[in-house]
Amino acid sequence: MLRYVISIVKSNFFLLMIFVGAVVGSCYFNFDKIIKSENTVFRLEKIEFDGNERVPEALLLKASGLKHKSNIFASSIFDVKRRLENIAWIRSVIVQRKLPNMIYIRIAERTAIAILQSKHKLYLIDTDGKILENNDIGNFGDLPIVIGDGAEKEADRLLRCLDKFPKIRKQLIFAVRIGKRRWDIKINKGITVKLPEKGIMHALGILEEISDGNGFFNENISAIDLRMLDRVIVIKNCSDGSKNNGIGNAT
Repeated sequence: MLRYVISIVKSNFFLLMIFVGAVVGSCYFNFDKIIKSENTVFRLEKIEFDGNERVPEALLLKASGLKHKSNIFASSIFDVKRRLENIAWIRSVIVQRKLPNMIYIRIAERTAIAILQSKHKLYLIDTDGKILENNDIGNFGDLPIVIGDGAEKEADRLLRCLDKFPKIRKQLIFAVRIGKRRWDIKINKGITVKLPEKGIMHALGILEEISDGNGFFNENISAIDLRMLDRVIVIKNCSDGSKNNGIGNAT
């Protein structure tokens, strides 16, 4: 008797599985047919961009490859994301389908922090040292210029250090990367400040201490050497055009 009941249960179970498989297969077939049809509610009616300030929507739309009135499932959201992130100004992209007929795209743009001078040309760069463009640089005239091999990769670190010393930061004209190891910065009235390879925060603290209340320096100074952390070397222009060195101990 028990063996007979088990046999019936097994038979019914297999019949049930066949029935469920048929239903699921039918649903899958119908759904696949629906989403690929050109005559359904899944037509792309709206593409919404959010977060873009530097990159115009016309460029975003062209780069995305999306087409109005096409099937909303026709394009891979991963392909759309990849194509948009190839634009220099764009750091990251989130692409979402909002059924039945909208695609929402969230843009995170890069921020220009400095102007790189390289091979007699100027380029905007971001915190990662990525070159953004060399157009409309006139709109970024308040950004410092960085020069030298590897300057674009280390610019953000230097500027973050300078932000701790606002009197010096506001006097910065440009910075030169020396031998991929350290910086020379040009500040108020054309004074060159030689910064050390290590201990840059300590050196900038000394520089701010020896400046006056507004961050200005004597106009006769041509250079300040802070490469040795225990002393300050000040190079002055003499009245006859020669230079005179003054050495003081750093405290």
